[in-house]
Amino acid sequence: MYDIAIIGCGPIGSGAARHASRAGQHTCIIGPHEQARASHQVWSSHYDSGRLTHRSARNIQLALWANEALSAYAEIEQQSGISFHVACGTLSISRDLRNFRYTAIRDELETQLGFRYEDFTPTSLITRFPMLNPSLGMTGIYDGAPSGYVDPRAMVRAQLTCAQQQGATLVRDIVTQLIPHDDHVVIQTQDGQTIRAAHAIVAAGAYSGLFGLLPTPVPHTIKTETVVLGEISADTATTLAGMPSMMVDCVSDVISDAYLTPPICYPDGKWYIKLGSNSVHDVFVESLPQLQQWIRNDAMPTVHGAQVALLRELFPAIPFIGFKSVPCVITRSPSGVPQIVRTHTRVTAVVGCNGALAKSGDVVGKHAVTASLA
Repeated sequence: MYDIAIIGCGPIGSGAARHASRAGQHTCIIGPHEQARASHQVWSSHYDSGRLTHRSARNIQLALWANEALSAYAEIEQQSGISFHVACGTLSISRDLRNFRYTAIRDELETQLGFRYEDFTPTSLITRFPMLNPSLGMTGIYDGAPSGYVDPRAMVRAQLTCAQQQGATLVRDIVTQLIPHDDHVVIQTQDGQTIRAAHAIVAAGAYSGLFGLLPTPVPHTIKTETVVLGEISADTATTLAGMPSMMVDCVSDVISDAYLTPPICYPDGKWYIKLGSNSVHDVFVESLPQLQQWIRNDAMPTVHGAQVALLRELFPAIPFIGFKSVPCVITRSPSGVPQIVRTHTRVTAVVGCNGALAKSGDVVGKHAVTASLA
């Protein structure tokens, strides 16, 4: 029997496995290999090559977790031998940064985290980042290294590698049932495996509630989101070597709170600038079939058009080859901070990443382990 079993092989689950095994716990982590989107049963938004990592945040707790996570990347990369972090910095731009939700608590962030943003006027912004439209008329603040972006697939692979080096067992399967008892839990998988553990952590993202894995429901919502990938040539990517990750307080009837990465080479060998955002067309998912249908289908053309228009507005000189949309999913908690909740004396759940925790998964996983064993 394991000391602790972790359901979910995403950023938080793999982080929990790293910390549990490092603490000497006999650890098992369970989750499927990445499946084809068109025929998946379980999908994860970390099946991607770019996630922003930065200290800017909507509240101080998210910022503190992000800051702690950033400081641990080098250790994880060194132990695993897998690189996943690019410290290109993160630029936030707006016509009024005081009202942009990622920069509204700037003073508190700088005081609590001990760093200083670099300020830019509309003119100095274009001088420093010449790839931007010279007519934007926006001001900016720059959160330099170690902020930037991570490759979430590689980050998860690195965390799982560390966990396995420390004795953790990785089971590539889908959990279909979690049965808590007074002194242990029983986990059943799709392939017929039975796994027993003294404690369980459920870190299965949107599937935590939809698969019936929570002995007691944890309040959260599941929201759709759309991402657009703007393809560029390798030569164009080379010319954009100084481009940071960005958060954009855009003015649009369709999208808001946009974020984007610098050019990244994806597994298909093509270079993309990725842009995501909230949208007035986002919907809240209430069932597993509804979620599976969203993931399998392409995103809404209205959202796609607005996101493409923003990319062209920001970078009018970039010769984009083409654009494609990709669906994404976000879980939200009432507090805006992930809930680490005991749903049974033997089961701890992590619910509600609020679209901001892929970068901090290792740290949130650590706190989940602490709560589970308390």
